[in-house]
Amino acid sequence: MLTLTLVCTVTFLLVCSGTFFPYSSNPANPKPKRVFLQHMTRTFHDLEGNIVKRDSGIWINGFDYTGMSHITPHVPEINDTIRAHCEENAPLCGFPWYLPVHFLIRKNWYLPAPEVSPRNPAYFRLISKEQTPWDSVRLTFEATGPSHMSFYVRPHKGSTLFQWSLGNGTPVTSKGGDYFVFYSHGLQASAWQFWIEVQVIEEQPEGMVTVAIAAHYLSGEDKRSSQLDTLKEKFPDWTFPSAWVCTYSLFVF
Repeated sequence: MLTLTLVCTVTFLLVCSGTFFPYSSNPANPKPKRVFLQHMTRTFHDLEGNIVKRDSGIWINGFDYTGMSHITPHVPEINDTIRAHCEENAPLCGFPWYLPVHFLIRKNWYLPAPEVSPRNPAYFRLISKEQTPWDSVRLTFEATGPSHMSFYVRPHKGSTLFQWSLGNGTPVTSKGGDYFVFYSHGLQASAWQFWIEVQVIEEQPEGMVTVAIAAHYLSGEDKRSSQLDTLKEKFPDWTFPSAWVCTYSLFVF
């Protein structure tokens, strides 16, 4: 048992030190490091609909245990001084996760960059707010945007997400307690309309629910930005960076 522990410890130290380099661009035996680069603009609204925060940057996620440690020597601007910080009051920390894997990736980076301006911007609005006979509040939304969008929900203290018009009607949380919805459509799709119902057990001054929507531009001219292209060119050939433009908007009701 002691020998096995020693072997595992030595192997771990050798891998972390770079002696056993885990990546390769060899076509016969490729071992790429996969990285997501999302050039985004985020907009946060308060309960009155006012913009309380707006920022832009390239959000960076590395999909393995080494993080950016092997990337930083090639791209010095990606370092721990630009570690992304969680927005505690926002679902999934206030970032446009393409998939709900936030609990698997503990570290990510946010490199400041100019705002994005897709030619076909996404729109999101509240169509109606109704009190139901069974004492819940139904919020009906409409969204238009690119072929791939993500929707996030976090009920506030004293409220629960009772049901919605999505799937079989029963909301299922992602790990951590927030709700994640992935939506995709083909060409010339009509506006996406859906509703959620929130039961308010105890009213709070900060509202009953926070929702956010991310629009992912995965094709066409809107997918690219000059900042993304420049950053991608700096990555070594043993990496596989997937890059796209997205927008993120958060609302409180």
